[in-house]
Amino acid sequence: MVNEKEIDNELDKIVIEYPKLRKTLDILRNDKEIYNLLESANTNMVLRFGYTDHGKVHSKIVSRNALKIVDLLFDGGIETNLIKEKVANEEDTKIVILIASYLHDIGLSINRKMHELLSVIIARPIATRILKQIYKNDERIFRFLSVILECILCHMGSVEPSCIEAGIVALADGTDITEGRARIPFKLGKEDIHSFSTLAIQNVNIMKGRDRPIRIEVEMNNSAGIFQVEEILLFKIKHTKFDKFVELTAKIKEINKEVKYL
Repeated sequence: MVNEKEIDNELDKIVIEYPKLRKTLDILRNDKEIYNLLESANTNMVLRFGYTDHGKVHSKIVSRNALKIVDLLFDGGIETNLIKEKVANEEDTKIVILIASYLHDIGLSINRKMHELLSVIIARPIATRILKQIYKNDERIFRFLSVILECILCHMGSVEPSCIEAGIVALADGTDITEGRARIPFKLGKEDIHSFSTLAIQNVNIMKGRDRPIRIEVEMNNSAGIFQVEEILLFKIKHTKFDKFVELTAKIKEINKEVKYL
């Protein structure tokens, strides 16, 4: 099972060297409005629709993975759009990515259909409020807000983004496909390809790539997990045009085989 405390500890280690990023994480984790919207999102998805976890644990996992991914890009000499366009430094970029990652699914508190757009609508005043606590009267917050909202809008891969930041959030969202997300729906009687395929995936490893900045290795105990890799993760990577930065492989223990996608 997913250990929320371990995820929080990992996040704390990632942000420790960045005072503004650390403050942003503290605000996100302790905000009552955000907490209750994510609880409502999870109620909708798990209890009403029978889908996988989409609450605060998912938000924290996506946030952790997104911050890992952006560091791998920086290590590979890749600049995000905010940095290329001289709007932000590395810490500012991580703040934008963290807020977008944490808030990307809050539209599910209303409904699953068009939840990306619903998330944009709900996230706008929340993200503005958080940015103003971090940057005070800095006019760049409106530039940062635009990127946060694009990241949220594009996280499903159904809308083509204009910035690398959106690809980071979509990829991070796509990497949260391990068995822990499906256990509650499965216990409640949800037996479909989504639950079976997620239960098959044991680990998703994010690491430095061999020929590209990022390598994603998905470990599964049987081939049912291929559905999650192809229909969720690979779809998001390709439809956000992030494939040029990623190597993607799936290791299937059942048949002792590795499938290379990217």
